[in-house]
Amino acid sequence: MRKQASCLSALALMTAFGAQVASADQQMLQDKCGRCHTATGADLSRIEGQRKTPEGWMMTIVRMQHQHGLEVTADERRSLVQFLSDTRGLAPAETLPFRYALEKDPDAQEAPDEPMGSMCARCHTEARAALQRRTAEEWLLHMDFHVGNYPTIEYQALGRDREWYRIAKEEMAPFLAETYPLETREWTDWQNHDKTAVAGDWIVMTELPRAGEAYGRLTVSGEASPYQVSGTMVTAEGASLPVSGHMNLYTGYEWRATLDIGGESYRQVLAVSADGTAIEGRQFLRDTDSLGGRLTGARADTGADSGAVILGTVPSAIPAGAATVQVVGSGLGTLDASAGAATANDYGAAVTLETEGNGIVTFTSGDAQGSIAHYASLDGIAVEPAFTIARVGGGSDISPAAVPARFKAIGLWNGPDGEAGTDDDVRIGRIAAEWSVSNLHEQAERMDDAGHAGQIDQVGIFTPALAGPNPDRPFTTNNAGELKIVANAMGQTSAATLIVTVQRFIDPPIR
Repeated sequence: MRKQASCLSALALMTAFGAQVASADQQMLQDKCGRCHTATGADLSRIEGQRKTPEGWMMTIVRMQHQHGLEVTADERRSLVQFLSDTRGLAPAETLPFRYALEKDPDAQEAPDEPMGSMCARCHTEARAALQRRTAEEWLLHMDFHVGNYPTIEYQALGRDREWYRIAKEEMAPFLAETYPLETREWTDWQNHDKTAVAGDWIVMTELPRAGEAYGRLTVSGEASPYQVSGTMVTAEGASLPVSGHMNLYTGYEWRATLDIGGESYRQVLAVSADGTAIEGRQFLRDTDSLGGRLTGARADTGADSGAVILGTVPSAIPAGAATVQVVGSGLGTLDASAGAATANDYGAAVTLETEGNGIVTFTSGDAQGSIAHYASLDGIAVEPAFTIARVGGGSDISPAAVPARFKAIGLWNGPDGEAGTDDDVRIGRIAAEWSVSNLHEQAERMDDAGHAGQIDQVGIFTPALAGPNPDRPFTTNNAGELKIVANAMGQTSAATLIVTVQRFIDPPIR
């Protein structure tokens, strides 16, 4: 039975998106995909029964190229991804629980419930299934697709110990159709939502892998994808890094940018807020996506009527003494600080401080509030992330590059009760630390994992060792290992767990 045109008709969706969806792209879809997919009015078979993220549609088109001989240029593929994402995408509320997969967050951990854990997430993330919507018929066909493309799936671990195909067809397909249906209230509401133009100036705050905490101002220009992006990022030490590149906006909110920042290539995977005033997501090195950080942003002040926004401070914490702190935000022309003097600038306001001992300086501007801690002593530190993985790499022409890991030390106070690990503990912010590596347990000690798996520098970046057999290790095993990453600062010590594992040879946009 045909689904309602409000969800599936490309013509109706083009009307909803106005000028953002060009009829030329609809014609391109017909020309490129209609050779295999049957036309059903304004729609095409199979395509009409699915909705996906930009990355999901890119994966589909690339698979059509590799397996079915689809011929498209890079520009045509980008246009198809744009059109399909705009007309058959996911609403912000639908992607929100699973954005870690789109952002390639290396520290995200899943704990899928059954049956998702054994039936789906044993091969890829739960998010990969959850970041798409299908009709019941399409979910059923998706089970057969898995068997056709991966015929050994029934004989792998967690497949051969059960009636995998029967469970997939009779239990998983109905479960997925109910959990992730094609038609949802969230998608209907988003289609009808007034989209705000993304062009203009944005104030942003993030972390750069080696430079640390940073803030900046990005200018987005253009009327449609690809937009041009220019601007400047400033490090906590005051170094200015020029920014240039381009950005595509999909589905009215999915921000995907490729930028040069100070001579390094970065990727931004962000979401624009429903009211068009904020952006949030992750920015990472294009060739090493494990190295990056969260990015938040707000529209730059557009006049006296604009509300003030405080994103945070750079640095996030300061040793007691003289310091200049950048309060990052928008509309901070009249920033009140509980100490020091504030001066507005292009990134919010700079506050000059002279502090003693341990304490907190607060900032207010209208309804916006923020703070920064100054410290002369610490009660403890925490290493973030507390658990993550790295991957050995290199060593041959076919081995993927090593995947490093990034750590930072966070200062802590015990709070009024004087006890660590309670609700009133105070997170001071990022602090400088000395870094080292040790073995995680006795077996790691016997294998000397710390001596072979890799090294950490004093920025907090762990670089794994080469892949492949190592004749210097017992059993000529590879350089995988289980480690403690240890931070020392101001007499305090803390550690995180790092698993150094083997290469990832297949690395799709959604893992």
